[in-house]
Amino acid sequence: MLTIRTQILIAFISSIVLTTAILTVAYKWMWFDAHTTLLLTISAIIASCLTTVICILFINPLVRRIRLMNLQTKRVAQGHYNETELNIDSPKEMRELSHSFNTMARNIETQIEQVKHEQQEKSEMVQNLSHDLKTPLASITSYAEGLKDGVISTKKEQNKAYDVLIKQSQRIATMFDELTSVMSLNTVSRNNYELETIYIDKLFVSILQTYEQQAACESRTIDVNLCDEVQSFKQYRVPLERILLNIIDNAIKFTSPGSRIELKVNQEAGNLLVITVSDDGPGIASEHLNRIFDRTYRVEESRNKTTGGSGLGLYIARNLAHQMDGVLEVKSKINIGSSFILKIPMK
Repeated sequence: MLTIRTQILIAFISSIVLTTAILTVAYKWMWFDAHTTLLLTISAIIASCLTTVICILFINPLVRRIRLMNLQTKRVAQGHYNETELNIDSPKEMRELSHSFNTMARNIETQIEQVKHEQQEKSEMVQNLSHDLKTPLASITSYAEGLKDGVISTKKEQNKAYDVLIKQSQRIATMFDELTSVMSLNTVSRNNYELETIYIDKLFVSILQTYEQQAACESRTIDVNLCDEVQSFKQYRVPLERILLNIIDNAIKFTSPGSRIELKVNQEAGNLLVITVSDDGPGIASEHLNRIFDRTYRVEESRNKTTGGSGLGLYIARNLAHQMDGVLEVKSKINIGSSFILKIPMK
């Protein structure tokens, strides 16, 4: 493979040979006499040599820049993205090429870091899920062995064991449902949903029916306050319902039986729908508020032992809100309660 300098030298040598050949032919055809032909040949050779030298002087800096770019390209291939800044000012084409190279290196570094971060989060999420599965599986195993061995013999104890088995099985199912939802967030966009006309009263009736039996058994109160300005609007029903269900699930998990949950609907300027879900639970400390929507963050290491689930509900809700061009915020005070505020545009 020839270098640029070698190719230029070959081109000029070929030019000298061709010029000499033309002058020789001209001499044989007697276009010039011998003296004139010799002078023209010498002049052509000298001019070609000078042109070659001048060209090489101009080409050398360009070759050095190309070699530098080649070296930096190899460093990028080796993973040294932040050590490959090119500062080439001229010629114009090389300056533009170096600028594009620097932009490419920065973009690759950003994407690589993002992939590493996502892989780390997924690894932590799997580890957390494995840890969370140990408790319900141990409980299921112990009660199943007790039933098999006859240790749990009375009808009352057996009914209790069956309740525990059902509850822990549902807990495991919830964990896997949340994990499946997280995995699908990367492949499902709002283009997969259908824009529908949503009647706010019917939406909340449907959601409240989901918790009717549980609220009655646990003596919970779920209040709904609707504003008269909001009757119907266009949005994506499926993600909206999922967001509200996840937030209400979270409120139920972290409050005691007999507690109160409030759902409030308002309209803000800019045709913005605001849905607030408030509870009177233990609240969330201020140092945790900015991270409770993270996929792998845990306020308490032991929280899932009593509440069930994998702690992914809020992460899923926030991402669905973003798909709807909305935001999900939280306000909380210790020993007073928490409020999750969903803001989405009404289409």
